[in-house]
Amino acid sequence: MRSQAHTFLWHTTPLSHVPYLLQTGALLSAAELARGGHPIRPRPSAIRRKTKLGLADFVHLSPVPQTPLLRDKQEKGYAHVLLSFHREVTLALPGVALLKFNTKRWAHRDDFVPVRDADEKTAVWAAYEAGKYPSLEVLVPQTLPLAPYAARLHVATPVESEILQALIAALALPAPPICLSPASFPLVSVATDDGEVSDYFAACRNAGRVLPPPLLPFD
Repeated sequence: MRSQAHTFLWHTTPLSHVPYLLQTGALLSAAELARGGHPIRPRPSAIRRKTKLGLADFVHLSPVPQTPLLRDKQEKGYAHVLLSFHREVTLALPGVALLKFNTKRWAHRDDFVPVRDADEKTAVWAAYEAGKYPSLEVLVPQTLPLAPYAARLHVATPVESEILQALIAALALPAPPICLSPASFPLVSVATDDGEVSDYFAACRNAGRVLPPPLLPFD
């Protein structure tokens, strides 16, 4: 039987972005976020890399929850969550491609050509399962709706679970089930931005609506 990590595809995002994400009901590509009209913006270094490589119009997912990006943000003290997506139905979406290497890996441009052909995708996935392409990504064009594709919203600490569930209940935000999953995170500790995020969530509850998130330096 497959482990949980291999049953799902994964995406990480800052805890402070979750209210807007749930209200929007979808993950948006970096290019879409950069076009304006959204209270959250893509990380500057990420949008630069993805634009240079022609990959900014995709939502990026990982076959595993614990990635270098998530570890880096946790080490810097920024609370993040994980979204798990049902793997088979997500891979079956129109236009889904595979990327052999994470965009943080600077290599030859040809290494970052999305794999779109069905037979080639099957071969690349088999190579990944055999230990090749450890930073493989799954690319979903433009937008990935949370319903019906998201399975769970995972948090690392009880504090994060408590404040998130309180906000969801207060604002009646549609959300996948919240799961306390410390084992899915590289590090388990109370992030240094928990106080600021808690204050933001409290402000949203008091206002009765999702407010623009605090500008935290995630890059």
